[in-house]
Amino acid sequence: MKKFEVNHTPYFMRDIAITLSVVWVILMFIICVTIMSKLIAVFLSLAILLIIIGIGCYIESRKTTVECNTEKIKWKWWFLEYTANFSDVESVHYTIVHERTRYGYNRRFEIVFYLKNSTELRLNDRLESDDIDNSINGNNDNIRLMQLYRFIENVCPEKCSGFVKNDTY
Repeated sequence: MKKFEVNHTPYFMRDIAITLSVVWVILMFIICVTIMSKLIAVFLSLAILLIIIGIGCYIESRKTTVECNTEKIKWKWWFLEYTANFSDVESVHYTIVHERTRYGYNRRFEIVFYLKNSTELRLNDRLESDDIDNSINGNNDNIRLMQLYRFIENVCPEKCSGFVKNDTY
């Protein structure tokens, strides 16, 4: 059984980040209204903001463990565990996702599993600049999820559909 780690962060983490930001704004408002001293209110709101940022950075830095063999692929991020049995998979493809952020672009290599029960599982990993440069030159063997996709192609080639261009690319 192969075992490795990737920088996969589930999609719902964006919702959690937005929720924490809203909570921070509400807490800051409550602190400013209930505490008469503006200096204490500023320090408390900054402390809460730093705690929220610290928790967010810790959560995002958490790695996902991927295990695969000839029967299934399993990945686990903290307490969330996903399994794709090859007998249940209808098709598999990979894509590159581009997201515009405040400071530029995030790029992720993503493998999408379509299961027979109409479920869609996604496993992604952040791409670094070197990975993108190597992919443009035709050498994408250093990307861990590309190695995983090649493994899937060897196990069940009839289910693999290769690269699919998505709307963000």
